[in-house]
Amino acid sequence: MAAEEGLTAKHPVILVPGIISTGLENWGTSECSRKYFRHRMWGTVTMFRAVLLDKDCWTEHMRLDPDTGLDPPGVKLRAAQGLDAADYFIAGYWVWGKIIENLAAIGYDSNNMYLAAYDWRLGLENLEKRDLYLSKLKSMIELAKRADDQKVMVVAHSMGAGVFYYFLKWVESPQGGNGGPTWVNDHLETFVNLAGPMLGVPKTVASLVSGEMRDTVQPMGEYVLERFYSRSERAALFRTWGGLHSMIPKGGDVVWGDAASGAPDDPLTGASRLSAMLSFRTSDPAEHVANVSDEHDAVEHAPALGNLTLSESIRLIRTYGGSRFAKLLDAQYSFGVARTEEEVKRLGETKQAWSNPLESALPDAPDMKIYCLYGYGKETERGYVYTTSDATTFEANDVDENENAVAEGLGKVPHHVRIDRSVDNESENIDNGVFVGEGDGTVPLLSLGYMCVDGWRIPRYNPAGIPVYTREYLHRPASIVRDLRGGAGSAEHVDILGNAELTVGGGTRKQAERRIAFSS
Repeated sequence: MAAEEGLTAKHPVILVPGIISTGLENWGTSECSRKYFRHRMWGTVTMFRAVLLDKDCWTEHMRLDPDTGLDPPGVKLRAAQGLDAADYFIAGYWVWGKIIENLAAIGYDSNNMYLAAYDWRLGLENLEKRDLYLSKLKSMIELAKRADDQKVMVVAHSMGAGVFYYFLKWVESPQGGNGGPTWVNDHLETFVNLAGPMLGVPKTVASLVSGEMRDTVQPMGEYVLERFYSRSERAALFRTWGGLHSMIPKGGDVVWGDAASGAPDDPLTGASRLSAMLSFRTSDPAEHVANVSDEHDAVEHAPALGNLTLSESIRLIRTYGGSRFAKLLDAQYSFGVARTEEEVKRLGETKQAWSNPLESALPDAPDMKIYCLYGYGKETERGYVYTTSDATTFEANDVDENENAVAEGLGKVPHHVRIDRSVDNESENIDNGVFVGEGDGTVPLLSLGYMCVDGWRIPRYNPAGIPVYTREYLHRPASIVRDLRGGAGSAEHVDILGNAELTVGGGTRKQAERRIAFSS
């Protein structure tokens, strides 16, 4: 349809994929690595074969060093490159494939369309430290502009939007790319923020607290980790992935709510309060916290278990993860809110704030445009009901049988601390122990929409007045009998990459309505 409307290729396009979308290739030559040399340890059937037949070796490759967040000794896993690095996760399961095909239909090819693949496990600062990813992305943009004599469009999905936001701060900073104050305005035509969780994802909290993820990873990857790994093993793995940490929700209780005032996305009816990110049901919280970890300095700062706000939940993550995890987290990220222009400027000079749009401003690029495109209308994880009761019945594969397999110092998941899937309460919007709210099935609308609809209209966060255009896509899935992934009308977090209105064109083109009572 886009071609029929007369649309043709003009600006070069760079695609930035989201978390777990890019295949990871093995370049190691150790005894464990040699048999998988140049094979993808994430993505393709090699992953399934390695987990099934060689679990310890696969885990050794996927885990990062808990102190540095970089490669463990003897391991070398690298992001696949080229358009096929993230077009399909495995054969038949498309990710960027449909967008690539539809861009090709209007004249794009490998000369003016690029995919900036990266190792999504790495923390954002470590992407540059280990792989020079940000420097390579800068060079890619400069070369694309020079080749076509046109500014560049960047289309970033999911975590990729957060990676690119970090890049926007890095590229102009003397501490980073040193491109100078006009580099972004001179090189970038458009930033398309496609389902970007600019304020984080609540399910990241559950993944780091108890190793439970629901659909934190692709369905195929989720099956592997759920089937073959205990909760402690999963949590230990996730706690080394600095890229995952970048999606811990930002803004604290100011954005996500507290007990006194509730949350901005609380439903208009019913008694539910989404301000409790984690709701623990325990008879003796003091005793439980005392036995969480032998990291005494961290335990002293643990919150008493109960209804925990986001800020209290992050404290709990730090406690369970141990001091090494907490140190790595603090070195990479900040999750607060800057209330004044002076505070934004001060925090914006620190690398930890570069991934947080509530602590660092957009660049001085008045000629660049931002398009926010995301789905809504699908129940989305917003908070969790946890239990510490021994009496609760769980599936057999939830039982931690392999505590000794957790690497020393990677923190613990205390026994019997897990999402209580027996809790179902439609009137309180609780589904199998999960508080659900509005969103795209993975990211709450609060995170998808706040910066686009309100935040970037506040001068301290957008001092150049970069125009921001927002469009929401209602989730209209086809019958599961017709299409397991929802069909052309799906606006689910990953499947929106195949949404017909988004990829082909057509439909209404209206500004997004304010579906949440945002305030500045």
